[in-house]
Amino acid sequence: MIIIEYTYLTTSAKRFETADNHVVIGRQSAERPVDLDLTPDVTVSRNHARIFYDKKNYWLEDLGSRGGTWVNNLPISEKTRITLQDRVRIGQTTLRFKMLGSTRRIDSMTDTEPLPIDSLDNLPDHGSFTSSVSATESPTNLLIPEQQGRDTLALVERRLAVFYELGAALGSAQSVEPVLKTVVQHLVKVIPGAQRGAVLLRDGRKLFLKAYQPERSKPSVSLYLAKLAIDKQEAFTWRYDDPGEMKRLTDSIVWHGTKCAMYAPLIWQDEVLGIAYVDNYVAEDAFKKDDLLLLTAMSSQAAMFVKNHTLQEDLRHQEIVRSNLLRQFSPQVADHLEGILSERGQLGLGGERVEPVTILNSDVRGFTAISAQMDPRDVMEQLNQLFSVCIPIIFKYNGTVDKYIGDAILAVFGSPNPDPEGRQWSDAVRAAIEMQRAVRKLGHEWRQLGRPVFEIGIGVHTGAVLQGFIGSHEQMEYTVIGDTVNRTTRYCDGAKAGQIVISPDVFARVRGTVDVRPTVITTKHPETESDLDAFLVKGMGTQGLQPPAEQD
Repeated sequence: MIIIEYTYLTTSAKRFETADNHVVIGRQSAERPVDLDLTPDVTVSRNHARIFYDKKNYWLEDLGSRGGTWVNNLPISEKTRITLQDRVRIGQTTLRFKMLGSTRRIDSMTDTEPLPIDSLDNLPDHGSFTSSVSATESPTNLLIPEQQGRDTLALVERRLAVFYELGAALGSAQSVEPVLKTVVQHLVKVIPGAQRGAVLLRDGRKLFLKAYQPERSKPSVSLYLAKLAIDKQEAFTWRYDDPGEMKRLTDSIVWHGTKCAMYAPLIWQDEVLGIAYVDNYVAEDAFKKDDLLLLTAMSSQAAMFVKNHTLQEDLRHQEIVRSNLLRQFSPQVADHLEGILSERGQLGLGGERVEPVTILNSDVRGFTAISAQMDPRDVMEQLNQLFSVCIPIIFKYNGTVDKYIGDAILAVFGSPNPDPEGRQWSDAVRAAIEMQRAVRKLGHEWRQLGRPVFEIGIGVHTGAVLQGFIGSHEQMEYTVIGDTVNRTTRYCDGAKAGQIVISPDVFARVRGTVDVRPTVITTKHPETESDLDAFLVKGMGTQGLQPPAEQD
């Protein structure tokens, strides 16, 4: 990495930076392109000099120019090693090197960089903090000077105009990102010495770069100075007035050539939302106390808009998550989760062990063979019709659809809402009986239309599961896992078309309410799994199953 500041006669300093380790200096032409163009200095040759790196040192070499290349007021006749302390003159242009080094990463911001980046051995102890102001100071005190004078009215009018203009621009923004971009644009525009600026938002111990100017340059934030502003909750001006040895400064200050900077935390109602800063890479006295007060006032105003938009976006996001999530549940279960959402603010990812929970697994018998002879669109249409008659029945008995696995449905009873009355076993079995009845009726309709008939087998088992929400915060789903779920699948495998097979644990809970016949499910893998005792549900017993409780 090479950074050079160069000045032609008395013009303002310009800045050149590149990640390349080879730079040709001169004046640009179609025949002889250069990397660093020193136009309008006509005393510079087209290809005047070059800087290159030999894996150990940086070297400067004259390319046979007319006026020669000078290092520390001495002409060079062969390649000369250069350092940060060297002063180079080419024609009537003076060059100073701000960085000579490899393209290693320094504390320029990425969107995942942790906050405390600068080493405690590399603090900017040779710079000075020229002024500071509390970031929680009221905008009135920031906009109206303490000392009144002849120019007070003009100063207040300027500050109020800037404050109003920023507020109007922020008011029209529709989301946080445009708000932050608008803030940076106004900071760089209205603060005379601001050449660069950025806004970073805070998330725990990390800062996230959200907007910066100029957009084609690299963000020049010093995370040490940003952390200082956040910790102190103060806005301040930092000036590079006595650099001493360059290694005594933070990497970012050296890397970006910062001469003067102002940092102000974004604070709203005692919450630090982030940081705003502007800096200058030419003048050490670029910012006055008036500029710092204006930056602080604008940062306070920006914080209010950022917080407002953030809250609105959080509400919209939670509503999307809520809408997607609650599609899995019956209205009764959804109401229960709505209560949790209201109390906790949001549902989080994670899980817990619960017992007992009852699992219902239904599967279309012979689906692979049947669907192979059908048009894919017809397969999907009939599956959707099958699901459309089964899902309302599951919801009717307070079940939750965990997932669809091709032609199979995995439903859960007794979770995620509590089951204080112990109805989950009867609910699951009754749902299974009504599902078979509905599927038989649907099959009759398909036969009349000349369509293939889908028939289902159902298995029901109860036990302990791990339940919770998996996925991402944007797309989370409720699910259950564990041996109970796996064993339910085995009971389902043992059910033929139109049958319901329940485990002994379920039968113990619904004994007397259903008419059953003992059966044995033969395992597919006798070397690792034993046969399962089970009960085939023939219908409702003499006592019958209780109907689902009426809902208010």
